[in-house]
Amino acid sequence: MQITFRRLAWGLAGAAALLATGCERADPRLENLSTGISKDSVISAMEGDQPKRIDPYLIDGLYIEAMLYPKKGKTDSVSLTDRKMSPVVVINGKLAGWGWPFWDSVASSKNIPVAPKGK
Repeated sequence: MQITFRRLAWGLAGAAALLATGCERADPRLENLSTGISKDSVISAMEGDQPKRIDPYLIDGLYIEAMLYPKKGKTDSVSLTDRKMSPVVVINGKLAGWGWPFWDSVASSKNIPVAPKGK
């Protein structure tokens, strides 16, 4: 019985650590976004915060802007690396999508170099 209790305790501790880590990575401001809104509305939905960096591209007649937002309250140099920030992608003035899976997909289809994925 004691071995089972220990396994349960370790399992719960591991699950709690994963949950805490998973919650820390998400940027809750992204939940305020919906595709098709204007760039100005994106900034408003991101609680008025300006992106740390905007990378503009004109490819195949599309004006693509990748806006990188640091997570709320994160200002240290590690938190300001590309993959630690949240990408928000605006195409021709309208929000097309957000998050690294979306930006990686767009960048790949348009041959835009992006920061490599972490290990």
